[in-house]
Amino acid sequence: MRLSDVSRRTGVPVLTLRTFQQSGLIPVPPPYDESYVRRVELVRALMEVGGLTHSDTRRVLGRLESPETSLHQLLGAIQYALPSAGSATDDADWAQAGERVRELAEARQWDVSPDNPAWRTLIQALVVTEWLGQGELIRPLLAYAEALEKVAEAELCLVLRQPDRETAATRMVNGTVIGDTVITALRRLVHEHVSTRLCAAPSPH
Repeated sequence: MRLSDVSRRTGVPVLTLRTFQQSGLIPVPPPYDESYVRRVELVRALMEVGGLTHSDTRRVLGRLESPETSLHQLLGAIQYALPSAGSATDDADWAQAGERVRELAEARQWDVSPDNPAWRTLIQALVVTEWLGQGELIRPLLAYAEALEKVAEAELCLVLRQPDRETAATRMVNGTVIGDTVITALRRLVHEHVSTRLCAAPSPH
């Protein structure tokens, strides 16, 4: 297999592949084999789909190459590296929202860490709803949590069925980023469906 073959298989231009090589993100020199293709696909997913920087990508790859890193730890490293909104503030609103998130995690018996960037994102979302005087918008929080547990289990089962760690990691990136978009789109479609059912004027017939 040549570098041009890797380019054709992965959709990454040869010039970009050479840049990845020079940056130490993919091996050089070859062989250009199936493991090489899997590494390119992972790097592409991390950078193009996940939006990671070169340094963050190298950090994830370092975890991948460490024999001491379990698959669970690798997937966690990827999730924590993915860009996430939310910046902490030192005020009562933030503390109150943080306590609510902690109570939710405990109620659902989630084994999660407050260091997860999504924890901070959720807190900020709760704070903003209060600032806007729209606190009732987060009343379905428990319903969201219950529904998403099933979604997450289905997604992770797909990831864990992959034949190797690199493919599993690539699925994790793509599934997380694309899955966020899919869930948002589905939610909006269902909003229209439920609105039609609950709000539409009854037929005169």
